[in-house]
Amino acid sequence: MIHDDEKKITVSAVYRLLIASFFTSVAFAVFFNIYPTAHIIDSIIPSIDAIVLLTVLIYYHYNPHTVMNKIIVFFIIFFILTFSPTTIYYVWMAWGNEWRFIDEYPPITGLIMAIITLSVIMLPKKYKRYMVLMWASIALPIIYYLLNHPEELQTPRGYELIGTFGPASLLLYIVFPYQKSIRRHINKVTDDLRRFELEAGRDYLTDIYNRRGLTLWLGQLKSDDQIAILLIDVDHFKNINDRHGHSIGDRVLVEVASRLRSIYFEKHTIARWGGEEFAVILVNPKANTLPFIGSMFQHTLGSLPYKSVGKVTVSVGVSKIAPHDSFLELIDQADKALYIAKNNGRNQSIIYSESLKQPYSRAS
Repeated sequence: MIHDDEKKITVSAVYRLLIASFFTSVAFAVFFNIYPTAHIIDSIIPSIDAIVLLTVLIYYHYNPHTVMNKIIVFFIIFFILTFSPTTIYYVWMAWGNEWRFIDEYPPITGLIMAIITLSVIMLPKKYKRYMVLMWASIALPIIYYLLNHPEELQTPRGYELIGTFGPASLLLYIVFPYQKSIRRHINKVTDDLRRFELEAGRDYLTDIYNRRGLTLWLGQLKSDDQIAILLIDVDHFKNINDRHGHSIGDRVLVEVASRLRSIYFEKHTIARWGGEEFAVILVNPKANTLPFIGSMFQHTLGSLPYKSVGKVTVSVGVSKIAPHDSFLELIDQADKALYIAKNNGRNQSIIYSESLKQPYSRAS
């Protein structure tokens, strides 16, 4: 399976190959119809190519991720069927002494090499053998013909053709391994950046989201998702640090984070909001269960003793439910409710109400 980032690059690359090929075909069709040659094939093939490529481009545009592999195979086959028969036609007729090949073969060598080069650079590794087939079906008949007709080879056009399909092609495939190395390096750098981003978004002590990570997580929610926020504060945490030391205090925070992971099983996330304060973001909770959810967190976190310190309680402030883009407002609501829970004696869950003097309370 193609790496996600590489797949995105490939989808974009195929899209651009199709667009470039379409406009190139249109340009050739217009040129050869304005300045026709003695061979009607020069006018017909670019026109047919333009129509086919436009149809494929429209089809690909609407569902690129699903049809990408099919389109790549089609593009390669289409390319071979476009240029290979044309090349063989001109070579065959030249062998029959109908004309000199170098005088009649259309000026498409640059286009052919450009498409092969772009395909080698942009397409996944598994398609590289088809690039060799593509080159061989066009280049070998021309090289063989010119080597057997030195009078045509030893002309400016003959040197250009043998140079393009010979040494220039060889150079392309010599350089190709370096292109693969560059791609591997880019993938490694991308993976490292993603890992660093994830690490930067997590709290180093508890291994849950920090504020930055929480912001990134919120950005992944759907536009119509609603959330509620629980702010949870460890009661008398300063006393724990003073009596047992900061290392024991850190262990308590790690254990709180661990317990937070196993309380609520609907869609949510948890984050260390700061110090001994944690945030729980509930996604699309039911309004009638919100007071009980806050109480559930408060009871579960304080029901069992903690290693080295014994009983620890928490205070919980619960916001209302609102669209997730109201995050800062909901944090403010949860903070006000938490403030009241602490002022009322701690070890309780308070849900925010419009009047902070008489909020809904579920005290232990």
